[in-house]
Amino acid sequence: MKRNLIISIFIVFILLLSQYKAVLTGYARFFIVNNITVDSNASILILSGGPFTRIPKALELYKKGYGKRLLLTTERPLNSKLAHLAFTNEQIAPEIAKMLSTPATFESVPSLKGGATSTFDEAHDLLVYCIKENIKHLIIVTDAFHTRRALYAFKKIFQGSSIKIEAAAAFNDSYSEENWWRSDRGIAAYLLEPIKFAVYLLSDQNVSFVKND
Repeated sequence: MKRNLIISIFIVFILLLSQYKAVLTGYARFFIVNNITVDSNASILILSGGPFTRIPKALELYKKGYGKRLLLTTERPLNSKLAHLAFTNEQIAPEIAKMLSTPATFESVPSLKGGATSTFDEAHDLLVYCIKENIKHLIIVTDAFHTRRALYAFKKIFQGSSIKIEAAAAFNDSYSEENWWRSDRGIAAYLLEPIKFAVYLLSDQNVSFVKND
């Protein structure tokens, strides 16, 4: 009896080991949402962070006619005294557009609190801006691993509005859902993401819980 149990456990272990790539890939794909639809009247939002993945993806969508406006959120600097030494998305975006030969104008969305510190903050800022600008369709562009959490945060804040929210996944050259465990950046992204997502889910009744005030 004990021998059969040991053999069974060993067989299960071997099977899991042989399928680890499929398991890890499936795990990563859970966090990725790519549900955009073409709408010439949509606005394409580039979330703060990851400018070299998110901005090119947004420009690609803009060029293909997925939206007519490009929006940038405002992020609070980690050190306000040294903020002038860092390049912002507002400064980087036009340069990337030139390099990609994609003429485009970017709009900066004002922050309600002097710069966003979380995706929830960005969602709050965008809700006010969308109402003011009469935006009815918003496409969120962010890194692939961040899309599900970002979409959750925006839908939570936009609940009750008639604004359509979609997400576009921006991929990078360092890692993907099929090999993320071979990269330090990939490991950090996909292992931290479920923790961050859990915090967002636990904050369902108190959104301010995830703000860094």
